[in-house]
Amino acid sequence: MRISHRRGALLAVAVMALSTVQLTPASIAAPAPAPAAATRCGPLDVAFVLDDTGSMGGAITNLKAGINSIVSDVVAASGGDYQLGLVTFKDNITVHTNLAVGNAAPVTNYITNTLAAGGGGMEPEASDEALNTVVNNLSAVGRPQNIAFNGVWRSNATKFVVLVTDARPGGFDDVHAPVDVSNAATRANQALAAGIKISSVYVPTSSANSSVIVPIMQNYATTTGGAFVQASANGAGTATAIQQFLADCRQTDVFMHDQPTDTGVEPNPNGSVWQSPDIKVCPTLADCAGIQPVVGATNYVHVRLHNPGPYGSGTGLGTLKLYRTPAGGSTTWDNATNGDWVYIGQQSVSVPAGVTVVKIPWSNIPGPGHFCLLARWVSATDPMTFAEGPNTALNAKNNNNIAWRNVQTVRGKVLEPVKSWFTLGNATGRQVKSDLLITGVKPLPGTVVIDLGPRLFERWRAGGGQGEGVKQVGETQVQVDTQRAALRGLLINPGERFQTELTFTSGAAGEFLTHVVQSFEGEDQGGVAYEVQIDRE
Repeated sequence: MRISHRRGALLAVAVMALSTVQLTPASIAAPAPAPAAATRCGPLDVAFVLDDTGSMGGAITNLKAGINSIVSDVVAASGGDYQLGLVTFKDNITVHTNLAVGNAAPVTNYITNTLAAGGGGMEPEASDEALNTVVNNLSAVGRPQNIAFNGVWRSNATKFVVLVTDARPGGFDDVHAPVDVSNAATRANQALAAGIKISSVYVPTSSANSSVIVPIMQNYATTTGGAFVQASANGAGTATAIQQFLADCRQTDVFMHDQPTDTGVEPNPNGSVWQSPDIKVCPTLADCAGIQPVVGATNYVHVRLHNPGPYGSGTGLGTLKLYRTPAGGSTTWDNATNGDWVYIGQQSVSVPAGVTVVKIPWSNIPGPGHFCLLARWVSATDPMTFAEGPNTALNAKNNNNIAWRNVQTVRGKVLEPVKSWFTLGNATGRQVKSDLLITGVKPLPGTVVIDLGPRLFERWRAGGGQGEGVKQVGETQVQVDTQRAALRGLLINPGERFQTELTFTSGAAGEFLTHVVQSFEGEDQGGVAYEVQIDRE
């Protein structure tokens, strides 16, 4: 069943994305009604970043008058599934409210009853550093900031930052310089990589610096897919602009195939999700059939992005992020630490209708060169439908923004043993008894031996040494039937990882395919397709 933020995105919405709008007094007197209350956007995370210096009195008064309507729209548009954050700034930063589920009351109460314009001295102000705090969840350590902004931006939420200011960015030194323009651009790029829209309201209380401020504020919007509005000098139109920003629930749907037959439907009904045909490794930027990563060299991971999927339309704007882990099953994911996955690189791209191939360099590849690859599409207009949890297999099954490729090529000669590896893990958060399933899709005409290693072998023996199509051939080695076999009852604790060694010996030349899959309670937790290529000489 599809989460409704995708469905609601297909409704017609009045938007101002990627545009510059001048709100005149006449247009403010009879504003078009913000449609957010009529649109169910799905989960929403919204952080307000407000300049509260003395010159912002008019804008703050306008915001006070409109905040109840703004927050009511967010609650309605999200179906009650929302988080709000509130940060103000002068030449320092004050975190008033961290992102937390259902926290409308403290935000509306502070803005209505406490927020006031005052102080700040001379322009510029620390807007760029306030964005840094919010986009990157920074602590207060070493910064003129009261507390950490440590709320969690949810991967399945449409994420907004609303910035309101009349000043140039100046960091913490109260001086506007080229480095501050650069810092502001960096904040925009970081927001794009995090799937956060920045929409900005410029209040021209003085026109002296408008020519500098406007391009910076516009860049926040154009880079991240947000919107820019210039309110009136007295702050009129500020609340209306914010309502319209948050009504923009346009949805795109860029996806990657889990299998060749995958259509992007979520959750994927087709079973295993670890054989994506849209991820491959090539030695150069040029297209190729796909190779085994070359240890010590720089290779390129080619990832195909498809647009549109079944839940949105229009050009997608976002960031493709790429990770690796040793080949195996049941890998853990963590939004803060990446879990079992090691970050490779990322690329922010615009994805028009059709197929876009993103090519990310992969340098200094460590040995032995057998890896699983994970690709994640992060976009403000195409958030994950299901919040990512610790189970990579479940995340990939539920979200068409995620693709997982576990295909290894093993090359050798007739009667020559060739080795590869498979890693077993536990992403469930509880102790489990895991099964290791071996299937000869195109069976090897020879032998397959798995070395469990001392600890895992002892766990298997202590559990009764259960299995089908297996026989012990060494201290910790078992030979498995090349057509179908299973090792059952492998006890694995949360967070443990065990690397096993596979040895393939073929009596004939040709290309053969063996699947090794880790399973808990009948559920596929990830596997590897071993493409065994055997030459005569």
